[in-house]
Amino acid sequence: MIKEILPPSLAKDENIKALTEALDKQLTKIEEQILNVLILPRIDHINDPEILDLLAWQFHIEGYDLAQSLEEKRNLIKRAIQLHRYKGTPYAIKEVLKALNLEGQVKEWFEYGGEPYHFKVELGITNREITPELRDKLIKLIEEYKNARSHLEEIILYYLSKGEVYFGLGCVGELEGEAPFFDTVEQTSKGQIFLAMGCVGELEGFAPMSTEGLPYG
Repeated sequence: MIKEILPPSLAKDENIKALTEALDKQLTKIEEQILNVLILPRIDHINDPEILDLLAWQFHIEGYDLAQSLEEKRNLIKRAIQLHRYKGTPYAIKEVLKALNLEGQVKEWFEYGGEPYHFKVELGITNREITPELRDKLIKLIEEYKNARSHLEEIILYYLSKGEVYFGLGCVGELEGEAPFFDTVEQTSKGQIFLAMGCVGELEGFAPMSTEGLPYG
């Protein structure tokens, strides 16, 4: 906080540096109390995007630009303290992805026989366009929340599209009926009846995309 805005001439002074670090710890506690006591209980009732944007800036929330709805913005603000507290762990990566409604799995090197301190991330993207810009933002987000010694080896995106599919089922049957005609003659009528059955279902499609081989991989 304070040390980030100090001029270079003061930042080199060891006494000033120690003082700002001590103040920053106290200010962080006050900031957490403000968030927990005054803001979080009302966060679901804040519908003004500009206010949410200011809160995100205030609490230094990485990945906020990936939020596509008010719900996702609120989710990130709710998790602000938790995300900073666990930053540098797979848990933090999973939580920030969950806040953005992204289904993500972090696989560490010992789980797939990779190089030490490497990891992969698998993401399920639902009804969201996958673009190079989105890919770059996701990589940057993961880099922000991982620890310094770990290396992102690969990010795999699975595109999940949900929609309605209409299909029909038809069959042909025969109807045979008898009608009495006077007292001694019976009349039989035969014909075909066409029946149809309709159903609506969901179609899920998976399209894997990988960053392997790219400069980011």
